[in-house]
Amino acid sequence: MSIIHVTQIKNYLLRAYKGLIDLSDCNPNENENFFLTRALTAYAIQNLAQVDPATASKYVVDGSNDNGIDGIYFDDKMKVLYIVQSKWIGNGTGEPENGDIKKFIAGTKDLVNFEFNIFNNKVKALSDIVMNAINDFNIKIQIVLAYTGINLSEMSKRDFANFENDMNDANDILSTTILNQTRLHDSLKTGVSGEPIHLEIGIKEWGKKDAPLKAYYGQVNGNEIADWWNKYDNRLFTKNLRELIGDTEINRDIRLTIEKDPDNFWYFNNGITIICKSISKSALGGGDNSFGQFKCEDVSIVNGAQTVGTIGKYSVLKDNKEKLEKIFVHVRIISLENTDEEFGKNITKNNNRQNKIENRDFVALDPEQSRIQTELAIEKINYYIMRTETQNKKENSFDLVDSTTALACAFNRPSIAVQLKREIGKLWENIEKYPYTALFNPGVSGIYVWRCVKIQRGIDEAIHKLSLNKLNRDYSMAIHGNRIIAHLIFQELPLSEIGNPNYNFDIFLQNFNFDVRVTLNYDLLNQCVNDLFGNTAVVPTLFKNVKKCESLVEEIIKIKKYSDL
Repeated sequence: MSIIHVTQIKNYLLRAYKGLIDLSDCNPNENENFFLTRALTAYAIQNLAQVDPATASKYVVDGSNDNGIDGIYFDDKMKVLYIVQSKWIGNGTGEPENGDIKKFIAGTKDLVNFEFNIFNNKVKALSDIVMNAINDFNIKIQIVLAYTGINLSEMSKRDFANFENDMNDANDILSTTILNQTRLHDSLKTGVSGEPIHLEIGIKEWGKKDAPLKAYYGQVNGNEIADWWNKYDNRLFTKNLRELIGDTEINRDIRLTIEKDPDNFWYFNNGITIICKSISKSALGGGDNSFGQFKCEDVSIVNGAQTVGTIGKYSVLKDNKEKLEKIFVHVRIISLENTDEEFGKNITKNNNRQNKIENRDFVALDPEQSRIQTELAIEKINYYIMRTETQNKKENSFDLVDSTTALACAFNRPSIAVQLKREIGKLWENIEKYPYTALFNPGVSGIYVWRCVKIQRGIDEAIHKLSLNKLNRDYSMAIHGNRIIAHLIFQELPLSEIGNPNYNFDIFLQNFNFDVRVTLNYDLLNQCVNDLFGNTAVVPTLFKNVKKCESLVEEIIKIKKYSDL
């Protein structure tokens, strides 16, 4: 069947991308192979990002000096950067060479380090898009291997897994998607965008609700959910408000439960809500509710995308069916057969608008926050703690994010500044324990908090000015190393005096040259990163790694001490 599937994929690409693929740099004798490789790259973007062929084809960068990268596309709405390598295998039986996989991974490292000078002009033309994407705190990177073979060597799988581990050492930022011949052909069979998805779902211990709309509920096995994802990917969520992009902390917790506690997955997970045009139960099992098979027409997952996506992605590289076999997920399936489309939209909205209680919301319960707020109010300084508070952005106001940022950078250990860079919400996770209590405690006065915020603003402004004159990896160093730079500067200051009401803070601000101190610490940081970790270290993830940042800070402080800087 391989050659038949490859022929069908080829015919689709020839039809869909006729006249859209740039072949101006190709040998005319090899035009078809170049066309198919590049069209396959564009199709991977089309299929995953849900864009049309004309749009997808604009982001093909295949050519000399592409460093193993054939396509780059940033979905600004969903905050996903797709980086694609494609291999056209005419007979459908081969697989990508491991050397090509290694080149792709190395090229991706160079790309996220902003080393655009070693790429071709097609990549350079997208440099602003890539930089804006990487600098977005909510960014997800999806590296995609698209090829018309079926197998992938264990060595290549291991290389991808190791790269994921390296990139996600501090925070989940990168995932791998394998679009082999089977998945490519399945995507064509089901339609690349608008074709309805029909599922047959096996439900354990099912129940039923008849009015006002028909609905079924029960438990669905993890392997079955993984199959949905492997076949339909993000198309499952076309009506979902958030799609798979969401709270990385939630995704990480879901994956951890699969790994460590699969038997209790049902108890820890909120479940999945599916809407469909119609639903019918097969005769299998009759009225026995221990197991039932249900045919669902035109389905869309409107809540639980993170659960489905995490399970699906876990199955792709981990290939651990035994653990997925142990997990069961609560699923609700609601039929819209006797209602209008508007009601389906309302189900989607209401399932997603119920505000998730964030760690930040619990901070408002801390009496230390109220004390700081009251102390500052006397000084006519507005401190906003809750998300719901209406904020007037003025010179004499700031919020919880500002205070946490400044105090984390001012703290005498870099680990908290690193956590700030990784995920600020973790600092608010438990208001009765470290690290929160290291920042907010009875010994921290309102005036100290406010003065730290003002210093932090001066540092941030100086870093911004510095970054305007930096390019490529140097620019990345300034942007991603900003919290460590701030931490280093705070350690130079008389922090014990900063909280003293009698300390002449205004004179201090007038005399302190933020630009000079930022430049000095930036130069030392750049030097030490290269000395300790080499000039190929992945900058965005480096500054989210506690041990590496502790080593950097220790080395820089040592240099400053012995050089009297």
